[in-house]
Amino acid sequence: MLIPALRVAFNLALFRGNPADMPYSASLTRMIAALAVVTSLLLLAPVAPLPLALATGVGGVAGVAFFTRQLLRGKKLDNRFLQTLAAHLLVGSLFALAMWPAFAALAPAMQALMQDGKGLERLQSGEPLPLNPPAWAALWSDVLFIWSLAVTARINRLAADLGRPSSWLLTLLSLFVLMGFVLMAQVVVALFLR
Repeated sequence: MLIPALRVAFNLALFRGNPADMPYSASLTRMIAALAVVTSLLLLAPVAPLPLALATGVGGVAGVAFFTRQLLRGKKLDNRFLQTLAAHLLVGSLFALAMWPAFAALAPAMQALMQDGKGLERLQSGEPLPLNPPAWAALWSDVLFIWSLAVTARINRLAADLGRPSSWLLTLLSLFVLMGFVLMAQVVVALFLR
C-alpha cells in the first residue's frame, strides 16, 4: 500500500491529484507517521542531538495531526482525516528528503555558529561567521519551503473544501500550531536530559 501512497504523494507535490486519492488505511497512516518522524530525524541529525531531533519529529507529527483533525472537524469532514493526514505527512517526508542535501551542506556552519553558545551574539554584532554556508543550500531550502507551503495549502483546500485565501491563511496558521507542538516536545525532552 505504500507504493500507491507514494504515487499520490508525488502527484500532490506536483500539484496534481487529490488527498482523497490516498489509500484509506489506519495502519498505512501509522506507518507514514513513523516515516515522517524518521525523515525528520535524518534531516536534523547533523545539527541536533538525537533526542532533540526525535522530539522534533514526534512533535511535528503530533502538530500536523492536531491541526488536520481540528480543520476537518470544523468543516464536519472527519471521515477525510486519515487520508488527509497521510497526504500531509508523506508529502512532508518527501520534501524533508529533498531538503536533506541542503541541510547537510549547511550543518558545518550551523554547528560552528552554535558551538560555544554565542552564535546569536556574533550574528547581532555583525561579526563574520566562522564558516560561510553555501548559497545554493540556502536557496534550495527556501525554494523547497515555499513549494511545500503551496502544496500544503492545496491539500488543505481540497480536503476541507476551502477557498484559496482561506487555505493559505489556515496553512500559515498551521505553521504556528506545528511550531508550538515541536517546541513543547523539545522542552519536555530537554527537561529529561538535564
